Amino acid sequence: MFSTKLSKVTGFVALALATFGTVGAASARGVKDRGAIVTDGHSEHAVVVGPIEIHAYSQFQGASLYTAPAVTGTDRDCAAPAAKAARSSSLPADRVTTFSVPEGEVACLASAARGNLELLWHAVPRSTAPVLLAKAKR
Repeated sequence: MFSTKLSKVTGFVALALATFGTVGAASARGVKDRGAIVTDGHSEHAVVVGPIEIHAYSQFQGASLYTAPAVTGTDRDCAAPAAKAARSSSLPADRVTTFSVPEGEVACLASAARGNLELLWHAVPRSTAPVLLAKAKR
């Protein structure tokens, strides 16, 4: 019985390390490609600096994503007066939202929820316009 419990605990620890060890890992470009932010009440946090497109998920309502000019790439940019003047998108509960962050801007999370709110996000390949490689003539 003891060895069964020990192997279950060992398996869980290995899975947890594999999962949480990759959160916030830098990609080959040196840019974070995923992350998590936990807020406590009303707050504003920097998520990621563009150019990047992300999928964002929150289990609860009460949060929105917006862009602000990236000066420092920190929470300070999100609290600046120029913030929120750009694009904003509310995060519905239990839905994945695609959010695009242009170059020179930072994605910011604004939480209006009472209590804790957790945002999970990961980068997605940027959508590109179709390219015409050849055109046949008659």
